[in-house]
Amino acid sequence: MIDDFSSLILFNIITIILIIISLISIKKRINHIGILITAVLWGMIPWPFLYLSETLDSILMIAFVRAFLSVIGVLIFIFISIILHSYFKRRGKHSWFQYSFTDFKKQITNYFPSSSKIDIIEKRSTHIPYLLYYFLLGTFYIFSVIFYFFSYRILGIIFSSIINTIASMIIIALWNLGRKLEYMDSIKFSYLSIFLVAGVLTIISTPLTIASESAIYGLIALSFTVTFWTLFLIISGLDNFTMYEKNRILSFKNQNTNFQITKSLTKITFFFLSSLLSLFLIALIITVLPLRNSSIGIEISKFLAEFQNFPLILSNIWTWILGIESTIIPYIIYFSSQNNWPSRSLKWDQWVAILAIFEPMTAIFVGFFIGNEGLKFNLVLLSLAIILMALTMILRYYHEKNSLRSVILLKIKPKKWKYLAEILSHNPNIMELKSITGKYDLLLKTFFQSNYLLKNFIEQLKELDSIMDIENYIELDFSK
Repeated sequence: MIDDFSSLILFNIITIILIIISLISIKKRINHIGILITAVLWGMIPWPFLYLSETLDSILMIAFVRAFLSVIGVLIFIFISIILHSYFKRRGKHSWFQYSFTDFKKQITNYFPSSSKIDIIEKRSTHIPYLLYYFLLGTFYIFSVIFYFFSYRILGIIFSSIINTIASMIIIALWNLGRKLEYMDSIKFSYLSIFLVAGVLTIISTPLTIASESAIYGLIALSFTVTFWTLFLIISGLDNFTMYEKNRILSFKNQNTNFQITKSLTKITFFFLSSLLSLFLIALIITVLPLRNSSIGIEISKFLAEFQNFPLILSNIWTWILGIESTIIPYIIYFSSQNNWPSRSLKWDQWVAILAIFEPMTAIFVGFFIGNEGLKFNLVLLSLAIILMALTMILRYYHEKNSLRSVILLKIKPKKWKYLAEILSHNPNIMELKSITGKYDLLLKTFFQSNYLLKNFIEQLKELDSIMDIENYIELDFSK
């Protein structure tokens, strides 16, 4: 492994270059570059982990300090946003900082069950109370991180990163297929099959002795990682905007504002705090139960013992790199890329799915050049697995690009146009919304991944009293 100082300099040079590129690309509205850089920065997480592992025995402590410093970093960003909003507002100048103390207060208030303003809260489909929702989110997140770090230590960075990514993507795809949020066609079947082959090649490319006790513990940790990470991804998208937040977004819809960025960062503050709470609760339960001499009991003991040296742990520069540079800064870039998204591009979440493959690709680089794991693999088989993973990215781009596009024409009751336009402007599947003359009043250009989802959307439109008539036309591309 590279010596500590040289590695520190190299890491920060790479990070600074990536941040500068992301800021330039988002300013020029090449937002998908920001998503790519986010994936790369998250893929670099094993880098500080390797150096922290040299000084910290407890995996739980590494996960804890990451969540702890992430909370601090997010709160600092939110605080600065609120202060700058107040500063520019008093001077009557337009500011990029649109998130105010009132926004923060209303967002926090709506998370607690004491809030009786049911009319401003849009219920999520699962009807889970906010606090329970964020506690579950934080629990799934922290346990996915903990078991991921365990699999890093036992199975290695390269093996863990590839298998976790492939397994998670296949499970999420099957989940979406089961809920009819996506559909199976030849392209999707092809890239899922290629993913599976890449995973098999990765497994047989390493001399992993499945029968050994260490390998069994590592594979169990990796399976828990996949399980908790999949659960986290599934429920993380269930939170909706409140009506107050929708109105705030409409008030500066065409401006490059940080309202949505800070709103999302406030949300992740809750699940990071929930992560810390969940970790302490589990540690407390384990210490009470007669499990002190078990593997998990020993790990909890190490975790609690290292709290005596917590100030010393915080003085380690790699601790701050893990919590700030490898976690919070990527989140800020991630949500910034979502802001002011180009209407003629693929949707933000589609690019996230396509470019997610860069995270394990970066982790493979870290495993080779920082963790010195190259000697553990048959490089021919591993290279073939990496090539196949890159191929799935190309196939997925082609698949997403050819999602179902349609033009919907709406005839609207008098004086209902503005109300309906405000409702529809929040729908992420509507790429363009225009007022037109003639028989119809409003034109929608939509983008759905399946005919089933388009049909459901049209059925929802028919239920609105303000709409008198609907026509739908599938958009064809003759340039292929």
